[in-house]
Amino acid sequence: MYSLLHAPSTKANNTLISVLAVCSESVSEEQKNLLRSEGVTVVEVKDVPVNWWIYSGVSRWKEQFTKLRVFQMIEYKRILFIDADTLITRPLDAIFSEPEVTSLAPRIRDSKLKSDELSPPKEWFFAARSDSGLAGERDHPIPPFQTTAFSAGFFMLSPHPQLYAYLLSVMSHWRRFDPFTMEQSLLNYVFRREGTMPWRELNWKWSATWPTEGDVQAGVATVHEKLWNRGPELLQRMWREREQEMMNFYGSYR
Repeated sequence: MYSLLHAPSTKANNTLISVLAVCSESVSEEQKNLLRSEGVTVVEVKDVPVNWWIYSGVSRWKEQFTKLRVFQMIEYKRILFIDADTLITRPLDAIFSEPEVTSLAPRIRDSKLKSDELSPPKEWFFAARSDSGLAGERDHPIPPFQTTAFSAGFFMLSPHPQLYAYLLSVMSHWRRFDPFTMEQSLLNYVFRREGTMPWRELNWKWSATWPTEGDVQAGVATVHEKLWNRGPELLQRMWREREQEMMNFYGSYR
């Protein structure tokens, strides 16, 4: 939030873009009030009901499906979802003007729809970045190859209640998708390339998974990695410097 709202090198310049913190039921009032004091719009949501067969051995993923609530936020035309373990290197405002995100797409290949799933909307929008885990991990080329799967840590969508209902209907069917990576697997099934709503590819310079020094040097705007304890040394140093910059800001701000 510091990067989005206050850091001179990365804060948004377009004041019409809202910065939201989607807070699940486990987030304390103290934490939510702290976010509000920083100028963040806190959106309180209920956890998404998860069917019995959907589980993972990673306990910290227990609330992953809560992020699906963004598909219900129809008061917004477009939402850019960013996981918290993301380092932002430059302003993100311009992504909302990219040609890939300004228009809705018609539903195609209706023969791919399954009779036991609710019908998705006739027009929709969802865009993401190919996951470099399928393009060599840290050995990926720059620009990286497009792959058959995307990361659910950075994506854009147009909220639609029918789309949210469709996601829940898919979740109700046993093993319709592999639950190991939880909501990422669900979204990759719903927006699969060969399906009725194939996801759009965002420009590679907006986000990188399995990031390298080369990604940052090439101008990638966000890198998705837990840089406080792993990743290339240059990127870890950038994370620490941003953290110190943030602490200095709040020390004087308060």
